[in-house]
Amino acid sequence: MNNPFLAIILTLFLLSGCSGGIPATTGEATSNHDTGLVPKQEIPDDFIPRDLQIASIGDSLTKGVGDETKQGGYTTLLEEKLLDEKDVKSVTLKNFGVKGHKTTDLLNRLQNEEVQEGIADADIIIITIGGNDIMKIVKENLFDLSLNVFQKEQAKYEVRLQKVLENIRSYNSEAEIVLVGLYNPFGWFIDLSTEINTIVDDWNEGSQRILSKFDHTKFVVVDDVFSQSSDNLLAEDEFHPNSKGYELMSERIFEVIKQE
Repeated sequence: MNNPFLAIILTLFLLSGCSGGIPATTGEATSNHDTGLVPKQEIPDDFIPRDLQIASIGDSLTKGVGDETKQGGYTTLLEEKLLDEKDVKSVTLKNFGVKGHKTTDLLNRLQNEEVQEGIADADIIIITIGGNDIMKIVKENLFDLSLNVFQKEQAKYEVRLQKVLENIRSYNSEAEIVLVGLYNPFGWFIDLSTEINTIVDDWNEGSQRILSKFDHTKFVVVDDVFSQSSDNLLAEDEFHPNSKGYELMSERIFEVIKQE
C-alpha cells in the first residue's frame, strides 16, 4: 500500500469495528453458564437407618394381657409400625411388663439388674402403670367409695410415680420416656362410670404434672380411645384391652414416638 495515510485510516477503522466484540475486563464474572454443580445440602435424618432400642416396663398392658391373638398386645404392633419407617433399620424391644403390677411393684422391679441394663441401653422407654393402683382402691373400698379416698391415694401414687421416673433417669438420662395414660374400663357399669371418669381424668392430669418435671418425656392419651369408640375394645375380663384395643393403643403410642 503506497499511501501511508490511507493505511492509518484503515487500521483505525478495523480497530474501532472490533472493539465492540471484546468486553472490558472488570474483575467480575459475567457469565451465567450452568456448570452442572449442585449446592451442598444437609444429609436427611433417614439417610442412614438406625437400630432402635426400646424398653417397655409396667403392668399387664405392657405384658399384653387380654390380647386374644396372643401376639403380645401393643408392643408387637408398635414394633411392626416402627419397622415400616424408612429411617429405622431394626427394632430391639425388651418387655419387662408384669401382670398385676402397681407403682409399688414397679419400684421394686427397677432394682432388677436385667431391667436396669435394658433401660440403660434404650432409646425409648415406654411405661404403663396406675390401673392396678386404682383397682386396689376399688377393691379395698368397694362399699365406701368416694372421691376423697381416691384423692388421698392419688397423692401417694404421684410420689411413687416420681420415684419411678427418678430411678429410670438414674440409669438413662437421655432416652425418651413415654408414659401411657389411664383409661376407664367401667363404661359398662353405669353406677361407677361417671365417678371413675372423674378419677381417671384427675390421675392422668397428676401423671402429666409429674412427667413434666423431667426432660425428654411424652404422655400418651388413650382414655378417649376407649370412651368414644362404638366398638368393643375390651377383653372378656372387661378390664384389659382386646386385640382391637391394643391396636388403637399402639397407634397412639406410635404417633407420639414418630414426633421425635
